[in-house]
Amino acid sequence: MSFRPYQQEVIEKIIEKRDRLVVMATGSGKSLCYQVPPLVVKKTGIVVSPLISLMQDQVMALKQRGIKAEYLSSAQKDYTIQGKAEHGQFDILFMSPEKACTIPTSFWSNLLKEGISLFAVDEAHCISEWGHDFRVEYKQLDKLRGVLLDVPYVGLTATATEKVRFDITNSLKMNNPYIVVGSFDRPNLFYGVKQFNRGKYFIDELVEEIPKEVANGSTIIYCTTIKDVEQIYKSVMNVGINAGMYHGQMDGKSREESHRLFVRDEKQVMVATIAFGMGIDKPNIRKVIHYGCPKNLESYYQESGRCGRDGIASACWLYYTRSDFSKGDYYAADLKSENQKKTVTESLLEAQRYCLTATCRRKFLLEHFGEKFAADRCGNCDNCTVLRQHRDMSKEAFLLLACIHSCKGRWGLNMSIDILRGSRAKKIMEAQYDKLPLHGLGKAYQANWWKALGHQLISLCYLKEFVTDVYRNVSVSSKGEQFLASCRPDYQPPLVLPLVGELAEEETRSAEEFKILAASESEG
Repeated sequence: MSFRPYQQEVIEKIIEKRDRLVVMATGSGKSLCYQVPPLVVKKTGIVVSPLISLMQDQVMALKQRGIKAEYLSSAQKDYTIQGKAEHGQFDILFMSPEKACTIPTSFWSNLLKEGISLFAVDEAHCISEWGHDFRVEYKQLDKLRGVLLDVPYVGLTATATEKVRFDITNSLKMNNPYIVVGSFDRPNLFYGVKQFNRGKYFIDELVEEIPKEVANGSTIIYCTTIKDVEQIYKSVMNVGINAGMYHGQMDGKSREESHRLFVRDEKQVMVATIAFGMGIDKPNIRKVIHYGCPKNLESYYQESGRCGRDGIASACWLYYTRSDFSKGDYYAADLKSENQKKTVTESLLEAQRYCLTATCRRKFLLEHFGEKFAADRCGNCDNCTVLRQHRDMSKEAFLLLACIHSCKGRWGLNMSIDILRGSRAKKIMEAQYDKLPLHGLGKAYQANWWKALGHQLISLCYLKEFVTDVYRNVSVSSKGEQFLASCRPDYQPPLVLPLVGELAEEETRSAEEFKILAASESEG
């Protein structure tokens, strides 16, 4: 049997009864790490999984390979399964976290007599409050540690920052865990980002491209709201594409049917909320589209990672609107912990930076997860392949940096932009910012242009954005301070930046206005 990177060493350590944390990219073969040890030592392997549909799919796949597998959850209608499992009649037993925590202690006592090879926690990032998909029921799993004393624990996830990894090992009370972190790089995936305006016109434009692509493989379109799912689903169906739909308000049977038909290639496109796709085993997905900015990069990496699992070139496109970046309060509304609220706000901020960066997107993603990417350009993202105009923005950057410096990091980006554009709003007058020499010096540009420049300077580390409580503030970084120190009111050293987003649009608009003005003057 040939193994992929890290699989053999993970399996060997589990058989040696050592706790393991496995962080490996989607499609890298994490499942094999908990499937092989039970077959080798001939003792039941317990696997905690967050979704019933995922457990059902995995059980079906294992049975087809002759492996004795079953699952226990509230959806299990065969009440004999628990008794059989208790007496070690299955190689692999999947359980929901709720079931694992509420099943009688006698179940574990009897199964321990038969032998338990491992206790695996799939999607282990769900246990961490710092993770992107925290679930309270996962937090209770540590209680079983006192019952399953000599059973090796295995945490598995595709998306965990260093902070989340530390939290997982602590929460599961792992003893001297062996931690494996594989590469997060998916070289066959192209990453691209575009800004769009919500509405039927854009949806029609988006959907028009799909018939050209379905011959090469399947497409997933992720939406942030159920309303968007239903609207795009109808548009896809209207162009003659057989599509599926998946969201939380559909009944379980309809969701399962939609999922099954997509996996079997009977539907070429799936339009879904983020509820869809965890653990999906479908290698020929050629395109993943995000209609709206996801609330964090962990979710985005996991969802886009369902693309191109067969190693063939595939594309991940993210479409965002400015309003997507203002949803932090909405995402944090039901959270009680201040730490969780702050985490949600900071995570959305990082997703915003990804959307607005002018640098290599692959490098940005990998470095978010703590992985170094040696090159500055990957050659397989829009920022590395699209030829962009550049312009010296030293004067404008000086104005914005100097204004933010004057505000001493007490406000977000909008305050400095309002000052530069000459606003006399109440908060500006009360703070006497109208007395600043910079007040009104940036009237020549629209607010969105200044925002685009601000985000460009954040991505290039001239500015730093941070969260205070749940508010976003911005201050000048040490790199920005160095730039300011080299400036005078009448001189700024060159600062040539690529024109992206509103910067490019504003330059185009200004050029068009200049042409019109020049034409009218020549006619006159």
